Amino acid sequence: MKLPMFEKDKANHFIYGVIIYALTALLLAPAFALISVYVAALAKEFYDKHKTNRFGYGDIMATLFGGLVGFFISLTA
Repeated sequence: MKLPMFEKDKANHFIYGVIIYALTALLLAPAFALISVYVAALAKEFYDKHKTNRFGYGDIMATLFGGLVGFFISLTA
């Protein structure tokens, strides 16, 4: 069975989503930490749009999925 390969960029967004969630969850409630991941993802894409004229919805989703993984882990811990 062959495992799916993810683009390096999407994998980085996922990892940063987990990291942003983990760091903000130290200070904020889980729901607010997840919102901060979404805000950070949007801010990054607006920055990319300004610099390179490219806005990536897939990048936002990859970052948010990373945050969701952290969110679900924190709920079960």
